[in-house]
Amino acid sequence: MSNKSAGTAFEQEFAKKLAGYGFWVHRMQDNQNGQPFDLIAAKNKRTYVFDCKDCQSGEFRLSRIEENQEQAMKLWSDTGNWEGMFVLQFSGRIYLMPYHMLIALKKSGTKSIAEMDVIRYGKHLEAWVDLQRRIDGEDAGTDQ
Repeated sequence: MSNKSAGTAFEQEFAKKLAGYGFWVHRMQDNQNGQPFDLIAAKNKRTYVFDCKDCQSGEFRLSRIEENQEQAMKLWSDTGNWEGMFVLQFSGRIYLMPYHMLIALKKSGTKSIAEMDVIRYGKHLEAWVDLQRRIDGEDAGTDQ
């Protein structure tokens, strides 16, 4: 499977997982200008944007963050929205990393991060979903 098709499959899988947790989810389709996010999702009056990266090599190279993604995620946050997230998959394990954390690491000279770094700075998908439920005052159990 090519990197492109693996990435698309991961986007579809992540979209289904979010929908299973009760989010409205829309996959952004590739276009000639490129898009800054792969998914947009909403639940309980909050809208989130996600860029999905399948880390088949066991690391995430920060050079994979494109300039249009940096600019769009910064503007997204600056205009009062919830911070954009990068969704990183390592051997089927899915983590969410806030945009600002990856940019801070990149600016500090970090070239790539391994799964252990993502565990330190980000959240496993289920932990992130549970946090959103606590914010909403919902039961923290899972829907799946």
